Amino acid sequence: MPAPATYTYTSELYEGPALTSSAVLDWPGVRIERYQLAPAALPAHCHEHHLLLVHQGPQPVVASRRTGSRVEADQFRHGDVGLYPGGEYGPFNWDSPVDIIQVHLDALALENRARRDLDVRAFALRERFRCEDGLLAQLAQQLLAATGRANGLGQLYAESLVTTLCYHLIEHHATFEHRPTSGPGGRLPAAVLARIDAYLEAHAEAPVTLEVLAGMANLSVFHFARRFRHTTGRAPYQYVLDWKIRRARALLRAGELPVAAIGDALGFASPAHFAAAFKRAVGQSPRAFQQGPTARQ
Repeated sequence: MPAPATYTYTSELYEGPALTSSAVLDWPGVRIERYQLAPAALPAHCHEHHLLLVHQGPQPVVASRRTGSRVEADQFRHGDVGLYPGGEYGPFNWDSPVDIIQVHLDALALENRARRDLDVRAFALRERFRCEDGLLAQLAQQLLAATGRANGLGQLYAESLVTTLCYHLIEHHATFEHRPTSGPGGRLPAAVLARIDAYLEAHAEAPVTLEVLAGMANLSVFHFARRFRHTTGRAPYQYVLDWKIRRARALLRAGELPVAAIGDALGFASPAHFAAAFKRAVGQSPRAFQQGPTARQ
């Protein structure tokens, strides 16, 4: 028999385009897509990247797969997930319309992350034809929502989600051996936080990535995020957002710039996004804050 066709992404087998995709955002090591598909049957195939699939439809769907003479079938309900490491798969089909989120993870990038950040060896992702994992489903949903945030904060938020997703997969859906370690490390030095604040000051309108922040501490992304939370009590994304809100308050008090210009100068995707983030943090809109007595104090 001929070898099955090889695809980078499983979704290349589908006839129609994705309803939503992160492809244009070019997130490193991950692509997320949403599809609504009619009942269908996929031929035997090989896909290069790991695939996390989350069922979103309200109605149960029966999916089945044939491997040689063995047929595996199960019913997927809303929120159920499937995890399919890169490799060869037999014919796959589903019996009714589906609404799915697909998260494609670069296999080599995930393994490198496991070896570098968690110092593990003999790493292999497990296959899950169907399982229940609420955190995986929630992370996929939040990543899908993050595709609409094409600004610096959106990218940092997406990177934080991907880091959490990868760590959860490594800890709960993979086999590996830990190398001896000297421990998780302590707090970040004050000088590192000062460098971060200075960087934010100089690049307020630019995208901020975890790689850049971690580089200021000479740490991997995972170790930096863990030590940063231990030091500040907040995730890097929340810290950056809080910093921007503090700066917005100062600029609004000064009264030298219009509200829209302040949101743009601080890297928010739109005036509406800036207004929503500011109101969540402060309790009133930027305009109301600028015109109120609090801004004049």
